[in-house]
Amino acid sequence: MRSKNITSNMNFYFTVLSLLKNGKTTSHISKELNVSKQKIYYYTRILRELGFLEKKGYGVWEVKRSKKEDLEHALNWKAKKIRGHAFIWKVKSKSFNWEELLKKKKIKYNLVRGYTPRIIINNMKVWLAKDSIIIYDSRSFYGRNAFESRKYAVFGVKSILDTLQSKLGVSLGKYLFKPVREHFGMIKNELARQCNEKGEKIIVRDDLDGEWFWIDDSTGMNGEMETGGKGITKDRASVNVGVQRWWNDMKSTNFKVTPSFLMESIGQVTSNQLMFNQNFESHVSSIKQLGNSAEANSRTTELLAEVVLNLSKRVEELTREVSKRNGNKKS
Repeated sequence: MRSKNITSNMNFYFTVLSLLKNGKTTSHISKELNVSKQKIYYYTRILRELGFLEKKGYGVWEVKRSKKEDLEHALNWKAKKIRGHAFIWKVKSKSFNWEELLKKKKIKYNLVRGYTPRIIINNMKVWLAKDSIIIYDSRSFYGRNAFESRKYAVFGVKSILDTLQSKLGVSLGKYLFKPVREHFGMIKNELARQCNEKGEKIIVRDDLDGEWFWIDDSTGMNGEMETGGKGITKDRASVNVGVQRWWNDMKSTNFKVTPSFLMESIGQVTSNQLMFNQNFESHVSSIKQLGNSAEANSRTTELLAEVVLNLSKRVEELTREVSKRNGNKKS
């Protein structure tokens, strides 16, 4: 119930957060919004638990984060199904003398491979290369699917770039960036949970992406099925969405739609079709042998009526078979 209340009142949370950022106390907010102090205390407590507020005194709070997209992600994550993580972003950048800027601003850095400065921003490793910026984002971003998870990750990388510009006093211009690595995990997955409990691993690899699907509990999250890859597949979010759709389709049929089930069903349909063709050909042959006499014409009419009746019955039988099969798939 609490999770439902949180997600449905996101705008109210943001309003409270904005007023606190503008220096209002909880008492002022209670009067301004015409709600009880107890309700305001409840909302500020949740915001503190999510890392947006820090208490400084009675009714006085310091706002640590205030972006609406961050708040939306934090409030909704429990209802999500996909965890995006292990992101590495490559940002196209103007050419700067990074070392000179870092020394001027007295920002600590290390040289990677002897020539690439590396700094820490918001606890993230940032490499300042000649014509690009590489960001290693260790955070997790949750969503209903991989694309929504990546959307929140984009908000995260934009925040890091904004901080970088502010610290160095430079303008990077229009941000052009892409993920060079990203992993997406289906959380609360039953197969993954069973494998984790038994200490078993599942790893799938191919020549395009190397290891692109796995269950190994490497992150300590019991019940996570992951997709990733290091090869040439450009959009790994699409791969994860495909895996998610396939898994949910299989689950909806209680995993009955296996290759053997499909082959058996196709075989039954083919057998029924052959039988129908044989019966139809037999009736046509009988009709041709009757001739053109009045008696023959009368018999032809009877046979045609018989053919139509048999066809109607067969169609009804096939319809019942298809309905029954579809009913079994849905159960």
